[in-house]
Amino acid sequence: MPRLPSLAILVLLSSVLLGGSCSEPKAVPLEELQKDIAPPFDYSLYCDEDGTLLGDRSAVLLVYRASHLERVYGDALAGNPRAQALFGQLETAVSRTGMEMAKQSLGIACGSLPACVVQWHKLDEFLPSRGEGGLRLRQVMADSFSRAAMLQHVSNTTVSAVLDVLLVGTVLKRGAVGAAGTEAAVAEARALAAETSVAPVEAGRLAVAGLEVRLAAEELPALEARIVEEEALATAARHPPRLEALTRYRPSASQPPPGVQADHPRWTSYVAYWHRCYEELAGTRPLPPRALEAKPPLAWDSYSALLDRFQRSLEFQRSVTRKLQQPGSSKGSTVWLPDMKQPLITDNTGLQLESRAHPVYVDQLAVDQATLGPGLRPSVHTFSNKQRNFSTLSVDEALRQYRADLQEVQAKYSGVVEVRRPGHPLFQQKVEISQAHIVYDGKLVPPPIRTGLSQYARSRGAALHFHDP
Repeated sequence: MPRLPSLAILVLLSSVLLGGSCSEPKAVPLEELQKDIAPPFDYSLYCDEDGTLLGDRSAVLLVYRASHLERVYGDALAGNPRAQALFGQLETAVSRTGMEMAKQSLGIACGSLPACVVQWHKLDEFLPSRGEGGLRLRQVMADSFSRAAMLQHVSNTTVSAVLDVLLVGTVLKRGAVGAAGTEAAVAEARALAAETSVAPVEAGRLAVAGLEVRLAAEELPALEARIVEEEALATAARHPPRLEALTRYRPSASQPPPGVQADHPRWTSYVAYWHRCYEELAGTRPLPPRALEAKPPLAWDSYSALLDRFQRSLEFQRSVTRKLQQPGSSKGSTVWLPDMKQPLITDNTGLQLESRAHPVYVDQLAVDQATLGPGLRPSVHTFSNKQRNFSTLSVDEALRQYRADLQEVQAKYSGVVEVRRPGHPLFQQKVEISQAHIVYDGKLVPPPIRTGLSQYARSRGAALHFHDP
């Protein structure tokens, strides 16, 4: 038997998808596959009379040609020995690929994790079939990847993210022998990830990949949750909800809008986001946590504008964090937290409230380390950053908005909470929040409005600040 074609598929699914380097040459570039016009099906295109694959390219072409792949898989299930031998080699090849993926994943840096993970969605370009044969190969690859990743001690965040993409739309159907083992392996990997990290928000990860920022792994759950919430609340233009109409707007990773590069992370993330929304509407994919209903995807311009706004808010948050972390008489940690002797400021920190099913993520968590220790009551403050444009509001309208924001902050970031950030000195401890703060973007608040809001906040004992980045 000739060498199995793990070379060809490995190059496609590790070097291209992970953006890493591979010592082996490309077998069939994506651009060449996209020009492929499948001939009428014939086993001789791919294998000899015994079902043995012919060369390296035949496996890649068979996997890419969805109708041919499903024909082979159907014949294999029907007991055709030639088809069984051929499909069995594909399973062996993708199993090897899954193991190599785990090795490649060890090299993903936290700062580039979202962009790297989202590129796995290009799997749809190489393995486009959503039939039982295509899903079976995804299952085998996920099985191999998850087992190897656990042995390689790959980051739980990476494992969970990769499985989310590998199994997009998969219902884990039992086709060939071993599918039950695949389901167990995937469940085991996801359970392992859940032990030490917050459950992933898939759509959020894809959107975060479209942001031009560097992110630490511990920030991902917070930003994912925030952007999923923003997307759900977005009122901008969306595609039609009926699947028949929606299909006409299906984007292609290789055909971006004018002025956008095909490999730009934002376009790649949009393609992945669109497919997830489609599958949620079709009922072939469960809704992400916190989602109440499936919605059609935002149009590209709406999606890009959403990420622009989110990126601006993230930059504002970073600016507030820097101010709090800087010592000095005119800086935030002194002016906003005058009684703190040793402030520790962390951002995007997870807090679990007993009244909520999922953690909330506060923009900044400030802890006075001088108050930590036996017999001491920790001084803990939360900060919520908001960019509200008050320039067109009257004082009364601004006060109504502030009261709504204050009510939200008191519900989400006050009371008794459990700190969920690993490595934090209060990790897994329940503490009472000493004070919840609101920080508005000062550039968006005219002086008369600022005066009125400040007076109202002081009369209520609330902590309100204005930051001019």
